[in-house]
Amino acid sequence: MKKELEIGIIGCGAVAQIIHLPILKKMSNVKIKAICDVDKRKILAIKEKYNIDLVYTDIKKFFVENEFDAVMILTPTNTHKEIAEFASEYCKNIFIEKPVARNYKETEELRKSLEKANVNVMVGFNMRFRPDAMLMKSLVEAKEFGIPYLIRVGWFRPKSSSQNWFVKKSYAGGGVIMDLAINIIDLAMWMLDYPEVFSVTAYNFYHTSKDVEDSATAMIKTKDNQVITFEVSWILSNETEFFYFNLFGTEGAGLLNPLRIFKQVGTSQLELTNPNRATSANLYFKSYENELKHFFAAVNGLGKWVSTLSEASARMKLIEAIYKSALSNRETKL
Repeated sequence: MKKELEIGIIGCGAVAQIIHLPILKKMSNVKIKAICDVDKRKILAIKEKYNIDLVYTDIKKFFVENEFDAVMILTPTNTHKEIAEFASEYCKNIFIEKPVARNYKETEELRKSLEKANVNVMVGFNMRFRPDAMLMKSLVEAKEFGIPYLIRVGWFRPKSSSQNWFVKKSYAGGGVIMDLAINIIDLAMWMLDYPEVFSVTAYNFYHTSKDVEDSATAMIKTKDNQVITFEVSWILSNETEFFYFNLFGTEGAGLLNPLRIFKQVGTSQLELTNPNRATSANLYFKSYENELKHFFAAVNGLGKWVSTLSEASARMKLIEAIYKSALSNRETKL
């Protein structure tokens, strides 16, 4: 086990600057050895702010001139596959921010390529690392809610990035589904221990863009007779964020944001949490911190590799079915 991991970061856009870099600089067991981005002015500013030794605009030099314990790919979605395949020649531990690719085909090609190269990959589905979500997952596994049969989840917030590529299908793969829905679908499927999906019925809306959807809703039915419904939007948020995740089981229910736990007692539900003490402050950013801690623990051989490319591929197959259902205006069976 290495005491301090030397990592490289590829892509220094919004997700790097707002989330990952501030978290990484606080970690005592991680050193940012080098960063790479096509925007030289941007990386020079980041170099000075975070006291990073090496900066590159040439990804080949970035790898040839350095050895990394791990690399993080935080670039636009359309570049993930090419960069990850190139990185696999030099580094065997890779973190890729979600979505891992623009579609299911690209994801499967990347999965097969990196598995052949014996590369460890973690995809950045951070919502499952929220402290309240992890507690709810432990309660689900302990059968505290009985058998889960329904999850209702929604997320309304402005776009995660204001960059032009973010609303171009050829770059991002899609709109609000690729930005928000993919993360909460992963959370729901993880919470239910990855049930097989039977069918999807979805509706997409294009009020502010003809290229990508800005609002979407869908119902996912599993082969175990469980149902997941979601609604996501960039335009219903009114510049504020609203997120909810409600799980219902035969013996109780769990609600997130804030966390509330209910047990079924006869025909009534007894709340086991104190709503006055519940808080959702900083849980979103805490999820990124927990996610990165887990990634580096796995790199150091101290933890299990989770949120793998196989899981990401399964999410992308489901996302593909959602788009197909919305386009055909009918139920799509998997």
